[in-house]
Amino acid sequence: MGEERVFVSYLHGIIFLYNFVRLLNLNEVKLRYLIIIPGMLFSSALSYGQTDAGTTVVESIESSGHIRVNMPSQLKARLGSVQEKALPSSVPAVVAEEQKETKPAVSHATGKMGGYRIQVFSDSNPSTAKAEARARARNINARFPQFGTYVVYSSPYWRLRVGNFRTHEEANAAAHELKDAFPSYSREIRVVKDRITINN
Repeated sequence: MGEERVFVSYLHGIIFLYNFVRLLNLNEVKLRYLIIIPGMLFSSALSYGQTDAGTTVVESIESSGHIRVNMPSQLKARLGSVQEKALPSSVPAVVAEEQKETKPAVSHATGKMGGYRIQVFSDSNPSTAKAEARARARNINARFPQFGTYVVYSSPYWRLRVGNFRTHEEANAAAHELKDAFPSYSREIRVVKDRITINN
């Protein structure tokens, strides 16, 4: 009942404000702000800290003693062992519920580490670079299936990198093989540091 009176008073105030502003000949934008801002203040004041039962949000949390947090397992792993630490008695316990993952689990048989790859191609021409990188990757895969090929876009360049080499010497030896097999590519072939994929 009290809220209805406040709302009616608010509407009368808005009507009065509207007529007053029209008398002052303020433009349309200022008029909108004078109506919208008090409306936001009224609605936030009316609902501030109240739940349906008339208790505050804090009171409802304190009465139950638990907060349920839904999070993916990856986030839970990053948070570490926060739940294992002793919390002060004034802080409610946190119950975490893992959500089902949509991604498949990462295989532990492969991993990434610092190493070397052979860069065979790098170009920024938007009309031809992607097709050229993929064509060279197909040629190299046909001749050297033991080397992995990686076509990567790093703005604005399309690059083709070959292999997963742990040492510079291994990469250098493979680069010489590529230069011998593809003399037309030899001008661009060079060994570069990169993150490599390793199979255990």
